Amino acid sequence: VDAGAFVVDLTAKQVTRGEVPVHLTPTEWGILELLVRNEGKLVGQKDILSTVWGPKYLNQTNYLRVYLASLRRKLGDSAVAGRFIRTVRGVGYRMGDGQPRGASDER
Repeated sequence: VDAGAFVVDLTAKQVTRGEVPVHLTPTEWGILELLVRNEGKLVGQKDILSTVWGPKYLNQTNYLRVYLASLRRKLGDSAVAGRFIRTVRGVGYRMGDGQPRGASDER
């Protein structure tokens, strides 16, 4: 999946920015893979927590914030710019379109 600034190879479980490999932790990879496989769709916080951490972690949204911040930093994104990973506050996340956040976006 080519997101413009980075490429995600789901089969090889690799991410590259330019020609440089991006090291992701297994947890970061789990989040990114889930978002990429559901590109353009809203993925709920509880869905991410259940899939990546397991059903005992459904209310641990602080885990998501920490890992999403790290993942965004590694991908060259930020919560404010939201070019790649868009936040829908209190609901979940979606893979964006690589464009800077506009006035009509959720946040």
